[in-house]
Amino acid sequence: MEAKVRRARQEDRAPLLSFIKDVWGGHDYIPGVWDDWLHDAKGEMFVVEVGGVPVGMNRVRYLEDGSAWFEGARVHPDFRGRGLATMLGENSVRVARARGVKVLRLTSGSTNRPAHRQIAKIAFDEVARFSVYEPTNGKRVKPAGEAVRVRPTGLAEAMRLLRGSREYELGAGVFWHDWSAASLPPETVRKLVKEGAVWRGGRAIAVARKGGEGRDTWEEVCFIGGPQSDAVMLVKSLVGRSRKVAERLVFVPQGSPLIHLLRVEGYRRHFSMVLYERRVAKG
Repeated sequence: MEAKVRRARQEDRAPLLSFIKDVWGGHDYIPGVWDDWLHDAKGEMFVVEVGGVPVGMNRVRYLEDGSAWFEGARVHPDFRGRGLATMLGENSVRVARARGVKVLRLTSGSTNRPAHRQIAKIAFDEVARFSVYEPTNGKRVKPAGEAVRVRPTGLAEAMRLLRGSREYELGAGVFWHDWSAASLPPETVRKLVKEGAVWRGGRAIAVARKGGEGRDTWEEVCFIGGPQSDAVMLVKSLVGRSRKVAERLVFVPQGSPLIHLLRVEGYRRHFSMVLYERRVAKG
């Protein structure tokens, strides 16, 4: 039967969620975000159908740094191994390129080798690995040290601290928000500063935001970098301020010495993932 990719429609919800509801032991987030995704002007959702029946989906989200983020790729178990995920990925590359996007990114769990092989087929390269840490068993953390919001007058110094940190280098120069990664050029940092999301503690620098999917919300330390002791104190201060949500996440590139200190402080690894990137040639 012929397979084709098209834009998602509301009537695709039932046939797709009929199998997506069982992904990750029934904890897939897509049922909670389907309606938001379908009507989000900052993204586009696609469906692959076989014989007129929707059997897979994915989404392209356009981020604040001008990049495109690929997410939500799902294919019915009975139709895997037929190249449908690759069709969805290649379609998303074409769509993003037509909009003039030059940088495409996506992520996958660090142990999901079938996904890694599929990602390689659409010419994405691994650029970094990250682990996400959270306080053990959701315990409360007392603020430690002083976290100070960076003001617009401190933008140049913030950029210097960001780009001079080992974490910026190890993490391909990105910050995380809502499980997507965007780069940190001065114009993006300027917006984050204006938003009040950039913090300093000693010589450490951080980006902290609220995140969410559907009805679920959490607090994120989206980027943390700088001298180890200052950086850990800054994390503790930011996490200790978060009293209104149960989940508090800290994104750290693998290879950073901060990971050891976070473990010593009682943080546990929640999830590890691979960041992939594809640069689109001009023309």
